[in-house]
Amino acid sequence: MNVFQHRRFKKGVALITAMMVMSLATITAVSMTADQQVYLRRTENIRFHEQVFMYLLSAEDFTKIVLAEDDPKQDSLQDDWYSEEPVVFPIEGGVLTGQVFDLQGKLNINNLSKTQRNKWDEDRLRQALANNNIPTDLASVIIDWMDDNQDSLPGGAEDVDYLSGDRSYRTAGTKMGSISELKLLKGINQEKYEQLLEVLIAIPNEDNTTININTAPGPVLRMIIPELSESEAEDLAEDLAENPLNEPDDLLDHALVKGKKVDVNGLSTETNYFLLESFASVQRAKSKMESIIYRQDAKNIKVVMRSLGGL
Repeated sequence: MNVFQHRRFKKGVALITAMMVMSLATITAVSMTADQQVYLRRTENIRFHEQVFMYLLSAEDFTKIVLAEDDPKQDSLQDDWYSEEPVVFPIEGGVLTGQVFDLQGKLNINNLSKTQRNKWDEDRLRQALANNNIPTDLASVIIDWMDDNQDSLPGGAEDVDYLSGDRSYRTAGTKMGSISELKLLKGINQEKYEQLLEVLIAIPNEDNTTININTAPGPVLRMIIPELSESEAEDLAEDLAENPLNEPDDLLDHALVKGKKVDVNGLSTETNYFLLESFASVQRAKSKMESIIYRQDAKNIKVVMRSLGGL
């Protein structure tokens, strides 16, 4: 190799080396930029989700204020806390909505978890089953799921009936944390579950709630007053929504009820437990939250359970 060839070779190596260094530097810079974008995006998403959560908490606070200003001695669909559609609150960069429901417009299934159950609660459960053409023995299955023993009621089911299935599990032996637990019970399919959702609710850690007749839908009123037809029950629910009663005994004098057999035990015209369904969206972040709010009185209102995405 002569001098000129040697010089050309050295220049070629230097050029290749320089190109490799430049390529590595470019790849490193691109990688760092990409990582930086990911970190920035992640930080931005975290910030947006934190904003969303804070907005959802603010919906709880607003609801507590509305409930504090409401008359706790009578609750109905004429009160300020109620709205047929979600209330929309415009917020910077997004939207916040909220809608409040009366949890005591239905029968609290946890009332039946007590050792000394009220007869009227059990009668209403069996009536609700009969109204939906569901075998009334299913009431025993529901009670057995929550009681603290392994003695099956007639037509009921205890651990032995669930451990032998394809998916083995035991009965709860305590109150239901969610009405969706009904799906685990022997004899309840999706169709029956959806029918029971119209009349039953599970209020966590509470086994002694009344049914507010002012906010009860037609199927619940028909469960309370078996002699009502479906159309009469719907008419009664509509009338009570527009003309709420002050006392449960007033129901006996209603034109659609007069002369019919009604047990007013376990009924009321006031509510302690409410459900807030809220939704917030900020930029790319969005979330739904369900909050159970307990109102003891105007000065004692608190959130007893919340769940992102639903209960």
